[in-house]
Amino acid sequence: MSKSTSTVASGKGRDHQPTGLPPYILPGSGILSYLPVSWVPFGELARIDKPTGIYLFYLPHLFGTLYAASTSNQVSISDIVVKNAIFFSGTISFRAAACSWNDSLDYEYDRQVLRCRLRPVARGAVPLFQAHVFTVFLTSLALTFLYLLPRSCWVVSVPSIFLLALYPFAKRFTDFPQTILGIQVGIGFFMGAAAIDDGWFKDIDNFAAMRSNRNIQAMMAFYLANACWTVVYDTVYAQQDVEDDVKAGVRSIAVRFRGRTRTLLWGVSSMVVAMLLASGYLSRFGCGYFAVACGGTMASLSYMLSTVDFTAPAECAWWFRNGTWFVGFSISCGLILEIFRVK
Repeated sequence: MSKSTSTVASGKGRDHQPTGLPPYILPGSGILSYLPVSWVPFGELARIDKPTGIYLFYLPHLFGTLYAASTSNQVSISDIVVKNAIFFSGTISFRAAACSWNDSLDYEYDRQVLRCRLRPVARGAVPLFQAHVFTVFLTSLALTFLYLLPRSCWVVSVPSIFLLALYPFAKRFTDFPQTILGIQVGIGFFMGAAAIDDGWFKDIDNFAAMRSNRNIQAMMAFYLANACWTVVYDTVYAQQDVEDDVKAGVRSIAVRFRGRTRTLLWGVSSMVVAMLLASGYLSRFGCGYFAVACGGTMASLSYMLSTVDFTAPAECAWWFRNGTWFVGFSISCGLILEIFRVK
């Protein structure tokens, strides 16, 4: 039997495949097709064939490094490049650990969702104990990259790790798990800034000083923009499964606001742009930032929300993958223009 047409070898795996639906087929192309057959389920568990999540986890770190570089005259291009190489490498492992952890806890839900039913743990290709061991291994690998960063990044990472561990449980006790994810992913912005310049930490234990510090206010506004953007794209992502999620009892913003998602996301997207504008104003950024970062983000999100069909899973998946680049490119280019303006 060829690799491209083989189904799950284990009887346990076959038992967990719903009847009447297409069986699992080993990948015949892409990065997973190059792995030994026994490694493929672990590659799927780490989502190495779906890099969009890596980029979305990484981008706030990139924004943080560029933001810090735009507000400091003591930063070299080489330092920005090195720190971002560490962040990107660490993000690959960290995101893989998050996916493994999520699938290890959600396999019963996954079996009830058409798009997720053939995930490795859900179909029985990876035993639960092995999935947990794999999660620990990936987390340890991610922490080795964290060790290469300044100690201020270690401090900032603590709430991020805690929230990421909490996220799979959120869909069980709240209708707003995307908000928790947004709070967590946005912390990458602070990590990126701290890796370049941790001077803003000096007032972190003084609330009165923080209130009067324009730079901290600007950073908080930029952080909130990141958090709100995460809510937008993850809610669009969740629209793919909203009907199955209702049946399975999965809670999310997409389920809670079913039929009203577009209206809600217009409001959240407005917050993204408003916070980017506020951050630029407080930081005294130039016209390039406002035109490219704020204008580009507003145009990208507006076009998406004006055209996407929330009842078409393929469209939601397309915007989740490609909207990343529209917004991420706009914000990155706006910050880069600001760096060149002040140098």
